[in-house]
Amino acid sequence: MSAKKAAQSVNWTVLGLLILCGLVFAGSTFGSLMNATPDELDGMQSRIENRWNQDLWVLAGIVGACTLMLIVLWKKLFPYNVPLAIILGGFGFELLFQATVTGWAGLAGLIGLAVALVVGVLMILVYAVGEKWWRVRGK
Repeated sequence: MSAKKAAQSVNWTVLGLLILCGLVFAGSTFGSLMNATPDELDGMQSRIENRWNQDLWVLAGIVGACTLMLIVLWKKLFPYNVPLAIILGGFGFELLFQATVTGWAGLAGLIGLAVALVVGVLMILVYAVGEKWWRVRGK
């Protein structure tokens, strides 16, 4: 298997696993908030609530602009395209929780962002260090 195919396989496998984990994590968090009784919500100090404000609109605009740039430059950024998409997805995950959840449950978005940042930066570092030996970019 060529280095490019191996990098593509790693990229898509990691992205798929993170998307699956994010969906399960978000579904679990929102599900527990939606199915909780009023007494449980008081104990959790969290609730689902629309919290759009100017800061979140700015963050949404920045994430949207960065996503558009990533889409335009997708092939040129290989193998760094998917790690950058993972990082942008983490910011989108955080935006979702900041805009819809009040209280301690909002930390779920921060945890998702932290995982995306760690995984994305580690993938970028591995590709940057290994690019000299693997010649993934085909130059």
